[in-house]
Amino acid sequence: MAAFGDFHSVHPTSPRPDATSVAWSPVERRTERVRVRAHTCECLPLVFEQCRAGGLGFIRRHDRSVSPWIVVDSPWMKVGDAETLWQRIMRGEAR
Repeated sequence: MAAFGDFHSVHPTSPRPDATSVAWSPVERRTERVRVRAHTCECLPLVFEQCRAGGLGFIRRHDRSVSPWIVVDSPWMKVGDAETLWQRIMRGEAR
């Protein structure tokens, strides 16, 4: 079995002072399945997932700095718009 060592996934850039706020809301079970297309590193207390479900895209945020964890979703939107939001979060332009 291969040793993976200290493998890490993507780390988002820290939010800029002028970062726009995302309208996060509690997770709603709108579909049976959600596909995670990308995610940030599990070593951080704040983990983001780029998700798709029902022909739409959204970002799911897991705040593990509190107990119990807080899990929220961005608004569900066209897949292209969700990919743009993902890139903005990764660059620190949205949070």
